[in-house]
Amino acid sequence: MNKEKLEKEFIEIRDQIIEENYKNLNESQKKAVLTGEGPQMIIAGPGSGKTHVIMHRLHYLTTYGPVYNTKKVPLIINRKDIDIIKENPDHPRAIELLNYYRIDPRNILVITFTKAAAEEMKLRFYNMKKGDFKGISFGTFHSVFFRILRSVYNYSLDKIINEDEKRLILKEIVEKLEIEYHDEQEFLSDLQNEIGIIKNDLIDLAYYNSMTLPSEKFRKVVSYYDNYKLNNQKIDFDDMLYNCYKLLCNNKHVLNFWRNKYKYILIDEFQDINKVQYETIKLLSFPKNNLFIVGDDDQSIYKFRGARPEFLLHFPKDFNNTRKIILDVNYRSTKKIISMSNSLISNNKNRYKKEIKTFNEEGEAPFFIESKDIEEESRNIVNWIINCNKKGISFKDIAIIFRTNIQARALVEILMDLNIPFCLRDEIPNIYDHWIAKDLIAYIKLSKNMGDNKSLERIINKPKRYISKGTIFEAKKKEGILLDNLYKIKNIKTWQVDRLEELKFHLKYISKKTIPEAIKYIRKNIGYDEYITEYAQYRNISMKGLKEILEEIEEGAKNYHSYDKWINHIEDVGRKIKEGKIKKNNKLDAVTLSTMHGAKGLEFEAVCIAGVVEGIIPHNKSNSLGEIEEERRLFYVGITRAKRYLLISILKNRYEEKVEPSRFIEEMIPKSSIELFKENTYIHHKIYGNGIIKNVQGNIATIKFKKGIFIKKVDLKYCIEKNIISIKDYK
Repeated sequence: MNKEKLEKEFIEIRDQIIEENYKNLNESQKKAVLTGEGPQMIIAGPGSGKTHVIMHRLHYLTTYGPVYNTKKVPLIINRKDIDIIKENPDHPRAIELLNYYRIDPRNILVITFTKAAAEEMKLRFYNMKKGDFKGISFGTFHSVFFRILRSVYNYSLDKIINEDEKRLILKEIVEKLEIEYHDEQEFLSDLQNEIGIIKNDLIDLAYYNSMTLPSEKFRKVVSYYDNYKLNNQKIDFDDMLYNCYKLLCNNKHVLNFWRNKYKYILIDEFQDINKVQYETIKLLSFPKNNLFIVGDDDQSIYKFRGARPEFLLHFPKDFNNTRKIILDVNYRSTKKIISMSNSLISNNKNRYKKEIKTFNEEGEAPFFIESKDIEEESRNIVNWIINCNKKGISFKDIAIIFRTNIQARALVEILMDLNIPFCLRDEIPNIYDHWIAKDLIAYIKLSKNMGDNKSLERIINKPKRYISKGTIFEAKKKEGILLDNLYKIKNIKTWQVDRLEELKFHLKYISKKTIPEAIKYIRKNIGYDEYITEYAQYRNISMKGLKEILEEIEEGAKNYHSYDKWINHIEDVGRKIKEGKIKKNNKLDAVTLSTMHGAKGLEFEAVCIAGVVEGIIPHNKSNSLGEIEEERRLFYVGITRAKRYLLISILKNRYEEKVEPSRFIEEMIPKSSIELFKENTYIHHKIYGNGIIKNVQGNIATIKFKKGIFIKKVDLKYCIEKNIISIKDYK
């Protein structure tokens, strides 16, 4: 038998053995794992086993490898070898031949977005393999790009500026430039984020319009910061990406070295990639483009970090002959949840069309509740949690997911009251640590004690009373009560004294009020709301977000008329939030509270999505088609965290104003889902208005309508197809 026939027979046997080794994968997974070289794009729907696929792809490359590797010497094989492989694939000679085309692990790079994910993948892979297959590089974009930089510039770890150090440096620069700001934490965070955006999006600073400062001042801050880094030979995390990209663009020798080292690149969560990361990967992978990217355009939710679904959507244009494989089997959720999530996300236009399916049970239809306000909503959600717990679902398998951090306040407080353990997934801030809350607390504390100098200094110019920093500095030189000392300053004007007298009058008035009354008075009569409006205009930011903080603090104070009880409650909330962050790390039996952003990648038996109303989801800041599509993706991420039970919570009123159910709810309802219209379901009929289903027989539902209090039978199938009836106005 000639050499060609032997090699052909060997390849056939090898393929059979490979097929047997990966028989537990579904067809799409198998196709992704066993495809040869070149660019591969794996679109991985929620719960489709993407990490499982990456692990098996690594196993395939380092065990068998693509036979299309033309750089290997011709295979030397004989009849005896073929017989050995057939009889015993575990024989040393058989293993040697079967592994002939394997890729050297040292030529493989796996990139994830977090250090924890990289470590988990590394551990899973080495637990999965037999023998010594070490050598694969696992890391985040930052760690990999820093490794490349170190190879040239010999950076030491102490040359890296961490985020806390960066903030202190920026604070010094801002003070040096005499730039005024109202709240240090918020201002410096916004400044840091904008500097990051410039680097991550490869934006020319000269053409960037800052949202934090007038553009000229912003450019000056960036210039001072860059000079500081240059003079001290330091870099920050954004520089790791940007400088690596520039190095590879400008130094062909370095670029070729790393191209030869990382011949096979696998990237997880590709939908989260930003421009500088994408452009650098394009440089590294060229010309062979052995890229294996895994992501889901429907779960691209980090636009504020520079991530956009366009990078995934345009991938086939940037990399010719890209093989696209869709992992469309969800192993997590029930059919009812999958059906609703498919119906929702299909409304996005800027996406790869796909229909996720599952072989799991039908399951229960998602449950909808409507509450009159935020406080009632939190009670209803907790009652649902208690019922889930009675069904045998542990607290750690239950999650409350919300769009914004501010929604956590009422939920934390009700969980505290009922002694239900909870953990906070994100770095969810304590609303009472916000500068607006501190301002309101300072006003009330000062009303109880006019000698509280610290509180006076905080609110003296909120709103403006034109008491300068110099005047305050002079008054602080004298011992005693700061408010009294201000009257004694030599150059104080009569109109300034009038402002101080007015403040004293307000403080005496609110000292006799309940906490809710005091907050209302500070906002409306003292003019704090006007001050906030001016602040928003000065910072060129939306007033809505600041007003929301005010409303939430006022809402939380409703049940606390006594100052001491309110302050004690605030301290309790702060302590419980700290404990909730500790519980996340200890993995105790506790309900998870998370934003939609923080919930990505997680899964729970039971999930509640809170506050599903217009203005929250989609958020009132989202106006363009692209922004609405991102909001829809966020909601999609939220509902696809659920395995068996899904609760959608709707409000009638928020901060004493009527709100409408989110448009996404109607989009969730599959047009043919007659089974969702069951007994005791609240519906809306375009002709007859709101009602409740009293009975269902086949396609015919008997509905009691509120308008005119009458009962009518309707053909559900016809009404659903014509979009006449919907589960929308739930009471």
